[in-house]
Amino acid sequence: MIKVGLCDDITDYNKKMENYIIRYGNENHIKVKITAYGSGSQLLLNFQKRKFDIIFLDVSMPELDGFETAERIRSIDENVVIVFCTSFYTISNAGKGFEVDAEDFLSKPLLYKKVEHLLNKVYKKKLLCAEEKLFLKCQDGLITLQLSDIIYIQVRNKLLILHTNKGEIQSSQRMRELEERLSRKLFFRCHNSYIVNFDYVEGLKNDSVLVKDKNQQLKEIPVSQYKKEEFMKELAIYVGNR
Repeated sequence: MIKVGLCDDITDYNKKMENYIIRYGNENHIKVKITAYGSGSQLLLNFQKRKFDIIFLDVSMPELDGFETAERIRSIDENVVIVFCTSFYTISNAGKGFEVDAEDFLSKPLLYKKVEHLLNKVYKKKLLCAEEKLFLKCQDGLITLQLSDIIYIQVRNKLLILHTNKGEIQSSQRMRELEERLSRKLFFRCHNSYIVNFDYVEGLKNDSVLVKDKNQQLKEIPVSQYKKEEFMKELAIYVGNR
């Protein structure tokens, strides 16, 4: 899930951003939670640490402007991603943004591609840095595994084999169930019998994707013909957001 805060005194801008974020969630199968505010004061009145992953903050607002609002947010939460939205980008604005560790400035009118790019970065960071874990059914019960440790997953003799930085792990869970629990932005099912982690992809060779195993050796993973075009598209998105 991505938790998003919107703050703009113009209702139409908040509504447009809501539509963009909902579209992003639908296209990427990611749950989004959106809370919109009409002023910096209203946002601060309801602000709690870790309530948001990212806040889109208008620069020009009555009473408290975006920079003043951001300063107060930073005194409470050092980690939330702040993105300023403005019709007038200046060097002075850039300096103020630097002071509150802003991620970026979006120029109005807002464009979906830019919003998508920022949400991709936030979601990937959350996935990798929050130490999100996967619970797996194994012969001896349940084990937990950090997602970023998974290199690729394959089906072998009706069992799932997870190839990780710490070795192979067998699981009795179904491939489809595991696929649904992993983000398409970090993992991709390139073949009926394989899911790969884009973080370990080194390149492509004919109808195979090259990944590095735990011994830093290149391994060829097959890519189905009917999956190849989609795989290339998702890989290009991933590389563009690194």
